[in-house]
Amino acid sequence: MNLMSIKSKDVLMVGICGLGGVGKSTMVKAIYNELSYQFKSKSFLDKVGDVCKGHHDLLDLQKQLFCDISPRGKRKISTLAEGINVLKNILCHEKVLLVIDDVNNKEQLENLAGGHDWFAEGSRIFITSRDKSLLVRHKVDELYELPQLNWDQALELFSWHAFDRRHPYDDFSKLSNRFVQYCQGLPLALKTLGSFLFKMQPDEWESELSKLDEEPNMEILDVLKIGMHNLIQQLGHKIVRDEGLRNKGMRSRLWDHMDVLDVLKKRTGTNSIEGIFLNLSKLNNINLTTQAMKGMTELQLLKIFLDSEVVSGEDDYKVCISSDFEFPSWDLCYLYWHGYPLNSLPSNFETPKLVELNMPYSNIREFGEGNMVQFSKLTAIILSHSKYLREVSNFSSTPNLEKLILEGCTSLREIDPSIGDLKRLGLLDLKECKSLGSLPDSICSLKSLKTLYLSGCSKLNCLPKDLGNMEHLTELYADRTATGVPPRAIRRLSELQILSLSGCTGRRAYLSSHSLLGLSLRELDLSDCYWWDADMPCDFWCLYSLEKLNLSGNDFTEVPTTIKYFPRLKVLVLGRCKRLREIPKLPRCLEELDAHECVSLQTDTRTSWASSSDVVEVVEATSRMMMMSLDKTILERIQDHAPKRNGSSLTMELSSDWYDRDNFLGFCVCFVFAFKDQLPQIHDDILCQLNNFSFFYPYWGKWSGEHSSNDPHMWLAYQPRSAVDICHPEAWSSIRASFELSGVTDALSIKCGIQLIYRRRH
Repeated sequence: MNLMSIKSKDVLMVGICGLGGVGKSTMVKAIYNELSYQFKSKSFLDKVGDVCKGHHDLLDLQKQLFCDISPRGKRKISTLAEGINVLKNILCHEKVLLVIDDVNNKEQLENLAGGHDWFAEGSRIFITSRDKSLLVRHKVDELYELPQLNWDQALELFSWHAFDRRHPYDDFSKLSNRFVQYCQGLPLALKTLGSFLFKMQPDEWESELSKLDEEPNMEILDVLKIGMHNLIQQLGHKIVRDEGLRNKGMRSRLWDHMDVLDVLKKRTGTNSIEGIFLNLSKLNNINLTTQAMKGMTELQLLKIFLDSEVVSGEDDYKVCISSDFEFPSWDLCYLYWHGYPLNSLPSNFETPKLVELNMPYSNIREFGEGNMVQFSKLTAIILSHSKYLREVSNFSSTPNLEKLILEGCTSLREIDPSIGDLKRLGLLDLKECKSLGSLPDSICSLKSLKTLYLSGCSKLNCLPKDLGNMEHLTELYADRTATGVPPRAIRRLSELQILSLSGCTGRRAYLSSHSLLGLSLRELDLSDCYWWDADMPCDFWCLYSLEKLNLSGNDFTEVPTTIKYFPRLKVLVLGRCKRLREIPKLPRCLEELDAHECVSLQTDTRTSWASSSDVVEVVEATSRMMMMSLDKTILERIQDHAPKRNGSSLTMELSSDWYDRDNFLGFCVCFVFAFKDQLPQIHDDILCQLNNFSFFYPYWGKWSGEHSSNDPHMWLAYQPRSAVDICHPEAWSSIRASFELSGVTDALSIKCGIQLIYRRRH
């Protein structure tokens, strides 16, 4: 394959198709490795078809692509539609190298690489698939079809891996032919089996061949499974349909919503049915009766769901069932029911093989009491956004539970003490349980718990005093609760890495070395805690592992000078600290500083950060980014000696010797802006372009709403030389810098500037 003229400015989309196992992934990995050094922005999305089983998986792939292309970006992507807009916005600014491996439906392509208009000039997109028609419909510019190996090619490939030579040895010839026949010409299977047999004797080959005839090697079987025809899913669907050409109730699986409705309406379900997948998105209300499902005695999977795009959060119970409804199967392993309409599970709900129970947006009032037999195999209970749920009890019946998600259960008042019996529970999510007033002491017995979400539990006024017994807890989110001072036992959480106490409305939390000593925190969020100077611990430095500290929205006037001793601190957020007068010397490892809406910062302090004479100090102290609010005096004095322009872009002519490789450190860029009408409600990115090179910087703060939208804000960032070396900047005779607030339409650009940074004054 011609690896294309990389100098071409066209967007080039290349499709590679062929049976599974013929080498599509191997080829595209080689191409990616060959071309990647020529692209600053690149992403390899591997095994998309396997990874992507639903909308949430596809959303995760969008997030991965965003992170690969914009590693510093922190834009939150909540829906596929939002993801499309975000990706189009970043992909169109800079040429990218993108590989999307093993796609199997058009939805994946529409959400990851919708069309040529998504991409900047010079971009290269490679897509592999077993479905040739899928690539044709996506209008790829070039299509390559990899043929299956013929017999001679297959035998040679097998020989190289089995004997490290082109042809088999004579006494292995017949055996080799039998193994090659077994592999059906698939390169991946030939390589795997050949490597497995390497240096074995003929009698061992005979033995392995006999084993393969009786019980296929699982590794080889997996390869052969991958290598089945590119219409494997359609073929599987056809096989299932053929199971019941005339009677759909004789099929093992039902996934088409019209087929499901037909079986339920006619009550033709039989014990052949093992799985039902009913998508309610295109349906009106339906009635589901015990009689309609009575014959499905072998049902193992039942999923009644809505597409994520149509979930409204309102009461939307599309399935109507009677209060005496009975589930038909003792063998049910997986139950997902969006908007389950009854107040409780049926009294005879006996499904001892159940592994996951997932009922988001259900109408359940009480869960557990009176209707829970022993569920020894149940590992996950998810009742998120069941806003009428008042009580969850009898955890002793689910001893192997690993995940309990009750997010958004706004009527939940208490957690049953039996939760302490869940020795394997690793995730407990109680976000936005706004009626929850306390946690049982027994919760501290959860030795396996790693993540605890209490965010938004606005009536929760304290954390359990024996919290330190959760010896494996790594993430604790207690933001927007009524808690105040964390228990002293928190210092025993030696594995805790993330602690959020943001917006706690209870008694003002005072932290000292006594409560923090011994912790290995990476992230600490103490924003909006209404701290004054007396509340600020002076011994923050004991948190030697801290990488991100958020102190925004507090009332202190100064930051402890000990902050300079943080050896790993990368991000410091001080936004909306309206009484803050001075920023002390910061650690050299700091990469990002946010001081927006710090309206009391002394003029000398802010000017020293903003003046070009001290810009090297800024670079040394904050090697990536800084943002703060400005008054008019500072705005007039900012960057007096640096090239600047009104508006959002400028061009600076460069001298012939500007690129001094030994002394040139990088670029410092500055953007001053305000908002025309009102402060934005969303958090977005700042896009900076130097010539044709784009940088996205996350903006992680929020606006108080009390600040005037017309007040100016300064954003200052640094890009090291290494970040632009790939563009051969030594050939530049000028630099054009431009700025924009991504996603914000009412931003008013005031000034912008750029400064070249050298080790010695240039």
